[in-house]
Amino acid sequence: MTDNPYATARDLGLMVGFPPPPGRRVDRNNALMTPPFNRWSYLHMRTLFPSAPVTGSPEVRPIPFEIDSGIEELAITRADGSAAAFPEFLRETYTDALLVVTADHLVYEHYDNDMHGARPHQMMSVTKSFAGLFALLAAADGLLDERAPVVSIVPELAAASAFATASIGQVLDMVNSMEFSEDYADPESDIQRYVWALGWMDAPPGSSVGNLYDFLQSLSMNPAREHGEAFQYQTPKTDVVNWITNRATGTSFQDQLAAVLWSKLGTEGETYILLDRCGTLVAGGGLNAAPRDLARFAMMLLNNGRVGGEQVIDPSVIDTLEAGGDREAFARGPEATGAMAQDWSYRAQWWVRHTPGREAITAIGVHGQWIYVDRRRGVAIVKQSSQPVSSDPDADQFILNAFDTLIDHVATGESAAR
Repeated sequence: MTDNPYATARDLGLMVGFPPPPGRRVDRNNALMTPPFNRWSYLHMRTLFPSAPVTGSPEVRPIPFEIDSGIEELAITRADGSAAAFPEFLRETYTDALLVVTADHLVYEHYDNDMHGARPHQMMSVTKSFAGLFALLAAADGLLDERAPVVSIVPELAAASAFATASIGQVLDMVNSMEFSEDYADPESDIQRYVWALGWMDAPPGSSVGNLYDFLQSLSMNPAREHGEAFQYQTPKTDVVNWITNRATGTSFQDQLAAVLWSKLGTEGETYILLDRCGTLVAGGGLNAAPRDLARFAMMLLNNGRVGGEQVIDPSVIDTLEAGGDREAFARGPEATGAMAQDWSYRAQWWVRHTPGREAITAIGVHGQWIYVDRRRGVAIVKQSSQPVSSDPDADQFILNAFDTLIDHVATGESAAR
């Protein structure tokens, strides 16, 4: 393999040959989070895992282009205070795709590592934000009440103390108390057991792993915390949100994504969502979508839920997201560190930034997946990556610095044009 730390899958020779040579083969056990194999796998997830397709639009809606060549000349501040040229930022954060849009047009797009605008890419926990949006839409339609207990809709969770006495809204905002370690670097953490239950990695011999529904019913409350006390980011909570929404609406995640959003956005790429070993959709991190289609989604949010002459999402739902969640609960939780040490909250599976002048609603996935929407200044960014580590505070700060710089530049240009 090459010594270049930012080498693409093609440069690394991953999955090349019949068969590929040892050391260059990607399989279920190294595809999810193991570098450098994720440089290939994030563009080929359905080759390795079961998936469900999402029906796209009957007709593609073109995205108007007004490319801003000045973006390539921007300088981005790293976490250590040093400056990086914009192409260096893209390379050092393992960017496979980056698109910048306003409410009306696309102003920048960059592709690497064999990505292109219509190619699906693994989005990890960005999936959660769609699950949260669907729950809010169900609440707006009167199909569920955030104040109601979880077990009023999913009585099967009465056996799981993490959910048995929690409200739907507490789980939706991830402030219910749950004993669960989400340390991706720890091979003994609970997130590993979750992945084994999904069948996404091989479980140790003799393990009883069941399936996703079985796993959710086994989760316990953290005895040190009451429900509502603190925000703690834990992936199985999203799968419970999805279970609640599926039951309340009688509709699957993939069908709702197709009917409510994709069919109206004019999508052009393929979209699919990963399943567990029993064919259950994984809302905690299974979405694979094309960058231009995610850009269309972000543009819809910038347009207060409208696409052309159609109101796709009620603006009040987007306002609910932008208002954010319990900032004190966020501050009491373990995620209030690094770039998110202050001015953040979590609402309905979205990370919400409250920094004055830089407010944004944000969908984030590990290894560098982002949908960042600044409604007030009318700019959104989609970033798809294959970073070598699941979470890196310095990389997050670098990326947020880049988003601030991009939005400052684009918003200023838009204002001058008006």
